[in-house]
Amino acid sequence: MTDANSLSQWWQPQKLALDECYQATIGPLTLYLKRRQQEWLVSSEYSSDPDSAYRLQLTQASCLPELLASQRFIFRHSPASFCLKPKLLDRPVVIKTRQSVSIPPGEQSVFYISSPLRVELVLQDPELTLFSLPIQRLSDTWFGANTQHGELCYADKTHARHSLAEIPARPHRAITPITIENHSTQMLTIDKLSIPLPYLALYGADDGSLWTDPITLQHENLNSLTRFQLNKQLPRELTSRHQLAAPVHTPDKHGLVRAFTGIFNQ
Repeated sequence: MTDANSLSQWWQPQKLALDECYQATIGPLTLYLKRRQQEWLVSSEYSSDPDSAYRLQLTQASCLPELLASQRFIFRHSPASFCLKPKLLDRPVVIKTRQSVSIPPGEQSVFYISSPLRVELVLQDPELTLFSLPIQRLSDTWFGANTQHGELCYADKTHARHSLAEIPARPHRAITPITIENHSTQMLTIDKLSIPLPYLALYGADDGSLWTDPITLQHENLNSLTRFQLNKQLPRELTSRHQLAAPVHTPDKHGLVRAFTGIFNQ
């Protein structure tokens, strides 16, 4: 069992005996699992309590909640081993910062911004993904210069933090280090960022925190577009062995992906 308000590597493989139930609370999402001889039963529910963002509890359960609908997965002989795999969302996330920040001409700054994850229930031997769902419910938003040029994204709010010590322990969010370089001759004011999650890999640290590849956004004068670049140096003590999921897409041959003008307000 893992206590609430602490982090652990909740994505490690586990086993479920016949007729045993399991409860996994990861942030606002709670999953209920039950294994029978020829089936797996899965239920889920979300909490609207703001404090639920800090919850992490993995424990045996007495039974599935009767009021929740269950999804059934049928087998000739149900596998016993499973894991809950964290994955980045399938679209970029537009993060609206709770306070706008300004970067003077010629300066650069590093921010740590987190975005919610989704979770997959994966059975082992052989590996089979039963389902995938977001750990936190997000609304859709359009992000771009106009209705013709842009992209459908998810919308979220968070803080743009300068210090790792200020980042709260939230098991359902991955941290992205973002370096913003202002190469223009004017003050750069930022109140939202588009995090291109499909281009980033996901990493799980030994302490249970989750990270993505670092990125750099380079703003050049009054150009309508900004350059986006993946950084090669991983944050903290992470190495390639900590990678939990590879990027869904790869950048173009120049290693750059265009970000939209809506990021910046001059």
